[in-house]
Amino acid sequence: MCILILIIFFFFKARPCTNYAKINGTMVKLADIKGIGPKTAEKFNALRIFEVKDLLDSFPVSLLDLDAAMPPEVVENGDFVLFKLEITSVAKPFRKGRIEVFRAAGEVNNNIDSSKPYKVKLTFYNSNYVVKTVKTGATLRVYGKVVKTGRSFEFINPVCEAFDPSDAVLRGIKPIYYTRGLVGQAVFSNAVADATSKFYPETLIPEAVSAEFGLQNLKNAYVSAHFPMSLDEAKRARERVYIEETVKRILSYRYIRGLARRTKFYKPCDISPILDAFPYELSPSQSEAVKGIVAALLSEKPLNGMLCGDVGSGKTAVCVCVSFFAAMSKRQTAIIAPTEILAEQHLAGFTKILSPFGIKCACLTGSTPAKERREILKGLENDEIAVIIGTHALLTDKIIFNDLAVAIIDEQHRFGVAQRTKLVSKGENVDVLTLSATPIPRSLRLTMFGDVDIFEINRRHSADNIETFVVGTEKRKSMLAYIAKETQADGVQAFIVAPMIEDSEGISAKGEAATELFKEFVKAHPDCKCALLHGKMKAAEKSEVLNKFRSGETRVLISTTVIEVGIDVPNASILTIFSAERFGLASLHQLRGRIGRNGAKSYCFLYTEKDGELYRLKTMCEETDGIKIAERDYELRGAGEWLGERQSGKAIFSPTISQMSLARKIADSINITDSNIPIFKDYCDKNNLDRVTLN
Repeated sequence: MCILILIIFFFFKARPCTNYAKINGTMVKLADIKGIGPKTAEKFNALRIFEVKDLLDSFPVSLLDLDAAMPPEVVENGDFVLFKLEITSVAKPFRKGRIEVFRAAGEVNNNIDSSKPYKVKLTFYNSNYVVKTVKTGATLRVYGKVVKTGRSFEFINPVCEAFDPSDAVLRGIKPIYYTRGLVGQAVFSNAVADATSKFYPETLIPEAVSAEFGLQNLKNAYVSAHFPMSLDEAKRARERVYIEETVKRILSYRYIRGLARRTKFYKPCDISPILDAFPYELSPSQSEAVKGIVAALLSEKPLNGMLCGDVGSGKTAVCVCVSFFAAMSKRQTAIIAPTEILAEQHLAGFTKILSPFGIKCACLTGSTPAKERREILKGLENDEIAVIIGTHALLTDKIIFNDLAVAIIDEQHRFGVAQRTKLVSKGENVDVLTLSATPIPRSLRLTMFGDVDIFEINRRHSADNIETFVVGTEKRKSMLAYIAKETQADGVQAFIVAPMIEDSEGISAKGEAATELFKEFVKAHPDCKCALLHGKMKAAEKSEVLNKFRSGETRVLISTTVIEVGIDVPNASILTIFSAERFGLASLHQLRGRIGRNGAKSYCFLYTEKDGELYRLKTMCEETDGIKIAERDYELRGAGEWLGERQSGKAIFSPTISQMSLARKIADSINITDSNIPIFKDYCDKNNLDRVTLN
């Protein structure tokens, strides 16, 4: 009877329901929770739980259905599991000092092969009462944290009961929390139960808006998220809490962005001369994007914008126009590109269009000679250079601008948050424009919050002419033979992309490095005109290789990702990416954009030896739109840190695309008033929300 009471107390405490107090905007200490003294509070602090709100938001990392035994083949070391176990042997209890030890062994059936059951050891310390239950031949339900070694499992002081479906105590949903072993599961669960019985965050969403969107009561949602009656109930409850948190973040972000005002201004000017300066007519969407960005620059609020355009849509031309507008106000523009090849290509394009207007452009990369570098640094400081294009070399502390007005980040996914922020910090009230065909998950979430300037341009050519396939090891030779054969025809060229230059880079690539692939291809197909390109080559060598490929003299280019952006070879119609699982979806989409630019039928082969990556890679086979690929990337990877420097990964609150869309609609229905401004101010102060931008 005593053991049944203990089990019920620790695992099935009554669902809390009454005596609530509001804690929104007010810090409620952990000391107010029953069972949390000073020492226990320190352990919770080590888990980054400092107040009751943190505790309530610490949802279970998993929910264990105690009504169903877990198949042993899916169990990992350290999991909390419930096994249906047959006891095969029991040892006589013995004492070890002051501790009494009792051991038993059993077997749990293998669902895949019943002739090979898994072995299970049970060890009990100072638990005399289990001797009556754990007997040879008995069938038990055993619950606890498991230690897995090969095909064997071990439980230390698990909870046991005789198997009797009609009279089971181990029933219902058991929450499992992330504790790092600092706090026991029972202590954590009891603390949460006490917290949900006394406190809850007050909702920001008015009752009428909640009713309009069919939202669950927030108080009940927190209870159900921790102590659900079913897994579906837990899922719905978490979604409700995610919606609440996301709405708060949207409104807080809008509040702080609404306070921002620029301190330096641009002079209005006629932009028609620059629109007419191109050797071709800009598309309607390009012209609209230019006008929209200029209007944003003339407004009181600093620009925090994203130029969304798929591969080949002409984002660079829009940036040339933006640079012209800034230069007309005697202000500077910085464009950071991920590769020297792209930076030099930008310099040629920008100079061709802007030099007739007397606007001086320069390029700064790691290969820039010292003398030329000194001249560029001097020109930036004394305002002789209006437009600087460069790679990571632009981020050095020695670079000082006279008046940096616009920071343009090309191929946003190729730079870290800290790198983008460093460029922006080189000026005062710098307007930020990021370019991407596939926004990183972090920015995708920010753009959906509605207070970010979005400028979209349509691609100049359709991507429907490109077919994408995932290729396995069994078709490696035939794939390379196909490339060699097809490129013999006039007007057909191919890229082969490797994840690294050499096998000696510390990663086992099994002959998938660029140098090894080049040797393999040349040996197997000596008549095919093939060349090698990678980042360790000198600038002159890279230019020579690219020029021969552009001219058609070289038919197959084996390269690393230096060709990911900015390489325009219209006749390229075949792309093979080795170790495709090593690349992010954004990089894969950018690489695919190197082919099919003349509208010819083109093929992209994603080669992988990892079957576990097929689901992610098949996204590339199903989607050609960059934004949709970015959304799938978000769903797979999460949005990363809201305020930190991770730009992907699951955060504590990681709402789905549909949840973010719903949260935005709800936020649009709520006015920022004097009554809720203190809540937003407090939230902004706690989270340093004033530094959240797309950079």
